[in-house]
Amino acid sequence: MQSAITLHRPCRFVERGGAIPLSGTGVWQVCQGWVQLSTWVAMGEERVLGWVGPSMWLGSGLTTRPHHQARALSDVMAIWYPQAEIEQTPELGIKLLQQKARRLCQLEELLVIASHRRALDRLSHLFRLLILEMGQSTSEGMRLGARLTHQEIASAIGTNRVTVTRMLGELKRKDVLNLDADKHWIVKNIDSFEEDSKLPLPEK
Repeated sequence: MQSAITLHRPCRFVERGGAIPLSGTGVWQVCQGWVQLSTWVAMGEERVLGWVGPSMWLGSGLTTRPHHQARALSDVMAIWYPQAEIEQTPELGIKLLQQKARRLCQLEELLVIASHRRALDRLSHLFRLLILEMGQSTSEGMRLGARLTHQEIASAIGTNRVTVTRMLGELKRKDVLNLDADKHWIVKNIDSFEEDSKLPLPEK
């Protein structure tokens, strides 16, 4: 049952690949689907800032980046909370603080990932983070709730798509991970990443 605080609110549906508007004073709460947050840095490169899934919030009030953007990784449904209402409603104010804390934890993990010199180490730690954020236990292993392309993974770990494709191909060959019929990544044995980190792959 919906709580009274979520009833009769502006709602938006965004198809996979579409942009979610971050302008305006307020935040969106994702009801279904996954959203990738990113920004543009020097030389026009995209850098991933985190992911937002069901019950999580996104919006201009949760970032200081001027070129912050949000793109749907799946079909997304979200509802709108005006900033003025958040400031006047203690329950919403507490939720906003909780969402900021979760976003900070994601950013800290991404900073740790970026600190690793080897691309495969960064990939290994990224999948560990993704399992924590959006992992779904299945009979085959941990399935990621959102579809992630090679380019999206490359942007998350600061390398190029060719390098990611090569690394993922090797991990699939070693039966560490695979794609299901809907092209969602399934990690069969996350501990195998430790052994695979010694593979002689590119360090870009």
